[in-house]
Amino acid sequence: MKNIIVGTAGHVDHGKTCLIKALTGTDCDRLKEEKKRGITIENGFADMISGDYNISIIDVPGHEKFIKNMLMGIGGIDMVLLVIALDEGVMPQTVEHFRILDMLDIRRGIIVYTKRDMVDDEDWIALVKEDAHELVSGTFMEGAPEIEVSAYDGYNIEELKSLIVSAIDDSILKNDSDILFRLPVDRVFTIGGFGTVVTGTLMEGRIAAGDDVMVYPEGRVCKVRNVQVHNENVTEAFAGQRTALNLQGIKKEDLERGRVLAKPGSMEPTRLLDVRMELFRDSDRTVLNGSRVHFYSGASEAVAKVVLLDREALEKGDSCYCQLKLEEAVAVRKNDRFIIRFFSPLITIGGGRVLETTPIKHKRGDEAAIRDLEIKDKGTDREVLEQVIKEKSRSLPDVTNLALKLNIPPQRIEEVLKELAEEKKVRRVKKDSYIHEDLLKLAEEQAAAILETYHTENRMSRGLIKAEFVSRLSRGIRVNDRAALDSLLELMMEEKVIKDTGNCISLYGFAVEESPEMKRVRERISTTYREAGYEMPTVDMILASEKDKKNAGHIIDKLCEEGELERLDYQYCIDKGYYDRALEGLREHIEANGRITLAEFRDMLGTSRKYAMAILDHLDSTGVTKKVDDYRVLA
Repeated sequence: MKNIIVGTAGHVDHGKTCLIKALTGTDCDRLKEEKKRGITIENGFADMISGDYNISIIDVPGHEKFIKNMLMGIGGIDMVLLVIALDEGVMPQTVEHFRILDMLDIRRGIIVYTKRDMVDDEDWIALVKEDAHELVSGTFMEGAPEIEVSAYDGYNIEELKSLIVSAIDDSILKNDSDILFRLPVDRVFTIGGFGTVVTGTLMEGRIAAGDDVMVYPEGRVCKVRNVQVHNENVTEAFAGQRTALNLQGIKKEDLERGRVLAKPGSMEPTRLLDVRMELFRDSDRTVLNGSRVHFYSGASEAVAKVVLLDREALEKGDSCYCQLKLEEAVAVRKNDRFIIRFFSPLITIGGGRVLETTPIKHKRGDEAAIRDLEIKDKGTDREVLEQVIKEKSRSLPDVTNLALKLNIPPQRIEEVLKELAEEKKVRRVKKDSYIHEDLLKLAEEQAAAILETYHTENRMSRGLIKAEFVSRLSRGIRVNDRAALDSLLELMMEEKVIKDTGNCISLYGFAVEESPEMKRVRERISTTYREAGYEMPTVDMILASEKDKKNAGHIIDKLCEEGELERLDYQYCIDKGYYDRALEGLREHIEANGRITLAEFRDMLGTSRKYAMAILDHLDSTGVTKKVDDYRVLA
């Protein structure tokens, strides 16, 4: 069964509710006040099954006082029935509703002329249709199917049902990807014996009984106990269905209309959005930089401050890129459509599309930022995905992250990533994670600069200590994510830019080359330790006598690495021959006597207590000996 959402729009008392009742048998006016006043206040819902299609129809209020409710109900619809009563024709709310529909990027619609039974004047009907055609001229509904109906006597109702079905094609079918599940909440109530129940239109994805869901923007996690579609229990609900969820682990008081249910971790609540905003071409209001507006998306509403990025004022019919600073967090995704209303008086003036849900703060007039937004607005999947990976490489985005970020099914993300990888635009690392080539290039340039400077100043060192190299690289390329840094190191090694020499990093082609002067320094240091025997000089004492202290220190390190010296601690090194003889003597003494004291070891070496202690401490730390009371035994 394929699920489609059809919404109604039009002026108050033009017969939307009666039309839906004629189509489905359901009276969408369920409130006492609606019955009493004869107008729709809250959104109503009905279902119509036709062939392979499960069509959910949303009845929205037509009165201007309830436009807020209309905005909450109209999000996510696939097709609209623009309802115009033949006895009145196009009216103010007809125009406002239609401008909203056009701004929400709904691509299919049918003009439904209601109350045909009340009008006999064909000239008047022609005038009504002329006004309707003028309203939709240049929009998605120009040339749309149209039909005259009467809910009173059933005239053309069956024909309208057929017309709705014939207007459906696969291009408007919803995305059922599990990870993209999202349900804006439009009703919250309790049922005795069951607890908290929420309803909403399942915009995308699917949900099943037993699944965990998160309430956004608060971040509270609860479990789906039961799922209903069309008032019947089901194991799973799919995008495009009016859905009721019985939730476990949350109270009615902890939920309200406007909240969003989605998979845990699948959305990022935000108070800052990058958007493209547009004013209606017949708007009589101008939005200035810094203006406050009311923002509506799905079932969410918030007050926002508008930051225009390339101008001081947005005039009617114009569009531009801007940032919205929201006074409270909302949960939206890329490409979500929104509507804006003037702060005061509260009138609908335009809307737009979300381009980035977690942007950085842009400077006004920043041409690079505007170019990036233009790509996110007008680019292909490939161009947008590459741009997002450029921006997010420092956090090592994976397929799931990218799918959620771009609101695109994972399989499509994988297809585009394969293309980008073949074009050498991105690199795959750590299973499904990706890094953009620009970041790798920047890392290679920074690594080369860091190591070239280091090698120039430290000719006798085999490389920069790995931890220090990673720290410097992290600062240079502004990457703090350790996994991303490790991936960059692996890629640079594969590219033969750097090499890992144990605990050090060097340029790939680097090799220590001793100059004649360094050879003399090496021989001098080696001779000093050899002649000192157990009366070892400290490293500081050795360096104090050398002009090039930095490289002299590296020579000591090299002598230790090559086995000519044994490093006891950060200050003491000993000639390896003397060290081996001390170790052999210690083993023989312990094997003969079972243990050895510091005094016995000192006397055996013929040195002072200080030097004997340095050797014993080293033997303890390397697991050769173990101290017991005031003596040592073999470990």
